[in-house]
Amino acid sequence: MKLHLVEPNESDGDDLPVRGSRSTRLLQVTAVVGLAGVPIAGLVGCALLLIGALTEEPAVHATLVSLGSDALYAVIPMLLLGAFSMDRLEQDRNPRGPARVDSPSRKARSLVMPTLLLAAAAAYAPTASAQQTVFNVPTTDVLDRGKVYVELDVPFKPVDPKFSSFVPRVVVGIGGNVEVGLNVVGNIQPGPDSTALAPSFKWKVYNGGDNGWAFAVGDTVTIPVRNKSYDIGNYAYAEFSKTFKSGTRVTAGGFHFSDNVVAVDAQRSGGQFAIEHPVTPRVTIAADWLTGKHAGGYFSPGVYFKPHPKVTVTRPTPSATAT
Repeated sequence: MKLHLVEPNESDGDDLPVRGSRSTRLLQVTAVVGLAGVPIAGLVGCALLLIGALTEEPAVHATLVSLGSDALYAVIPMLLLGAFSMDRLEQDRNPRGPARVDSPSRKARSLVMPTLLLAAAAAYAPTASAQQTVFNVPTTDVLDRGKVYVELDVPFKPVDPKFSSFVPRVVVGIGGNVEVGLNVVGNIQPGPDSTALAPSFKWKVYNGGDNGWAFAVGDTVTIPVRNKSYDIGNYAYAEFSKTFKSGTRVTAGGFHFSDNVVAVDAQRSGGQFAIEHPVTPRVTIAADWLTGKHAGGYFSPGVYFKPHPKVTVTRPTPSATAT
């Protein structure tokens, strides 16, 4: 998802009316503050969490983790504020009638800014990979070259035993149907963090276009950096997907986890499956499943909800599998 902030162009001949009202100025200010604050707060929060994870001094670690968590919490209201203000400004510019097509010169000066995909879960999903996913299972989607996708997973459980966690994720398209990404996982409260860095890549080997078929392979390397019980781990997979004319997409493939990633002193292999079905333009129901009895063995049904075209909230409800 991307938000295009377009500057007015005096030479296009379709200039917008000059608006000097206080309400318009206020919307412009809140849009800039909200949307500029999203990447700043996100980057600062991730940096503080990462530095805290690498800090051995308990007091400093606790302070940095607390500050980093607060910065990531601040992303949500800033994003909603900025998106709401931009939406109101766009409505004011195009109150009625057909949408105006931007001229080439206007498009050339567009400012493209990555936005945030917020995921709120009721239980911990420990196998999140630094790629585009349904809930836990990667999709076959791959970002175009230069596109950036930023996600913040905020799994939490408000009843005993209570816990919460932040899992920031960034993915970048590098061209050739390949994307690369990075997760920072293991930031769990309460209790000691077991922070790990998880760089990954995904390659869409086949894109069938109109026939709806796709095939992708990917890999995520897990590198524990704090309170580690192993030195390095790996998750590899290959999967097919089929998108039907109704918009429903079905994904099926296989995976392999190396020793200790999801099971102590043991490797795990199995199947990974997902289904996504749009109910309305704003609501999609989905589910994914990693087979096997291990830390990643979850069946996760849930819902995607788009309160705004630039914001998506997901709500999975994972349950452990017993196969």
